[in-house]
Amino acid sequence: MQETAHKKTLHLKIILLVFFAVMLPLVVGFFFISSPVIIIAAGIITLVLAVTASFWILKPLNILITGTEILNKGNFNHRFDIRSGDELEEVGNSFNLMADKLTQTFQSLEKDKDLISVEKNELGVVLSSVIDGIIALDFNRNIILLNKAAQDLTGFTQEEVFGKPIDQIIHLFSDQEEVFSKYYCQTNFNQPLKLVGKNGSQVKINLFSSSVSAGIQTRLGCILILHDLSREEELEQMKFDFVSMASHELKTPLTSIIGYISVFLGDYKNKIPKEDFDLLNRSLISAQQLLRLVQNLLSVNKIEKEQLAVSLEPLDYYLVLSKSVEDLRSQANLKNIVLTLFPQKEPVPKVLADPLRLGEVVTNLVANAINYTPAGGKVDIFTQVSPDKITTTVSDTGVGIPKEAIPHLFNKFFRVSNQLQKANKGTGLGLYIAKSIIEKLHGKIWVESEEGGGSKFSFTIPVFNQTKNVLDSDKYALEAVQSGRLNY
Repeated sequence: MQETAHKKTLHLKIILLVFFAVMLPLVVGFFFISSPVIIIAAGIITLVLAVTASFWILKPLNILITGTEILNKGNFNHRFDIRSGDELEEVGNSFNLMADKLTQTFQSLEKDKDLISVEKNELGVVLSSVIDGIIALDFNRNIILLNKAAQDLTGFTQEEVFGKPIDQIIHLFSDQEEVFSKYYCQTNFNQPLKLVGKNGSQVKINLFSSSVSAGIQTRLGCILILHDLSREEELEQMKFDFVSMASHELKTPLTSIIGYISVFLGDYKNKIPKEDFDLLNRSLISAQQLLRLVQNLLSVNKIEKEQLAVSLEPLDYYLVLSKSVEDLRSQANLKNIVLTLFPQKEPVPKVLADPLRLGEVVTNLVANAINYTPAGGKVDIFTQVSPDKITTTVSDTGVGIPKEAIPHLFNKFFRVSNQLQKANKGTGLGLYIAKSIIEKLHGKIWVESEEGGGSKFSFTIPVFNQTKNVLDSDKYALEAVQSGRLNY
């Protein structure tokens, strides 16, 4: 009821004002018809009262108009002080309530803005401290963010590339083929590439990319992570250089030690006690094993640098095979392992190969067979001749290889993880080197094995053909000279 009465107050004021403005002149004129002066005076008094009452009634309206202009300028701390007791007071109170809510809303927005600013600064610090380059793309594969590492890799600043298509800014190549964003942004991508950035600058990177499935609200379509491989290549090169230098320094004294012991054992075999002879023989075997390790390190170093050279020549393969086997016979005897090279029933044809490298392959395979065969076992080596190749197989009665390990067996530094294999020390380099050499000699290498059932390693070497192989040898030598691989 009180609220309804307030709403009618302004109406009553206006009705009373109109009533007195009309009735007062009529009443005066009715009683004082004959006195024009009194009638004029009454009209003036009525006019003054009407104007005064109008200002009194409309004053709150002026306050509202002035207040709304202040609010419009953004001063939400202003309040309407209207105490007219009518609808205009209610309007003023409503404006005050609205101003209070707007003030609270803007204060909340300012807090959110400060929080977002702090989070943005924190994210900026995190992104700038990440050593990998990060590039964020929208749904149209336009660039919306580059961190500092990405700017260093590409040569572009954030301002230069913001909103521009990624394919127009940087170019990525796999070998000679360019890789575009429509490919690496649609799938989870992980591949080493060459990046061509500003002014044609080039750097080798590993690109990780992933599409953003929940990026509708953030406009994110794809995130790229650029991992700089140039530093790792420099570090890898330093490691290769160190291994090469250390291996060369070790090779010379080891060769001398092996030579001196071999000569001594040959001259004094029947002049010293058997115990002393066995000790010296063990020392010779250990030195030979260490020399093989050094040679393996040197070979791996050259393989990684693509500098492993082979000198092709027609050779009697069976002589190379038998010499490599005989060099390991003492090692087999120490473990009471029967080492047998089965003679070929028919003449073995010549092969076009490198005798030194081919000897490395045989030595690595036979040494592995001895190492992973328990004492009292046997290792057999035999060959099989076909019209275009010779197949050599090294068979042992060793611990065997688990099925899941076979696909990785020829990888660098890979060692089988079963308990029987752990008992034998090794670097995981021999098979990697053997595979690299056999491929250089245009052959193939493979393994057949099962855990607990021994292993058979086989490789092929092409048979020497008087016409075809000479031509192939000349072609290979020309390519090797042009690439610098024969400077070895």
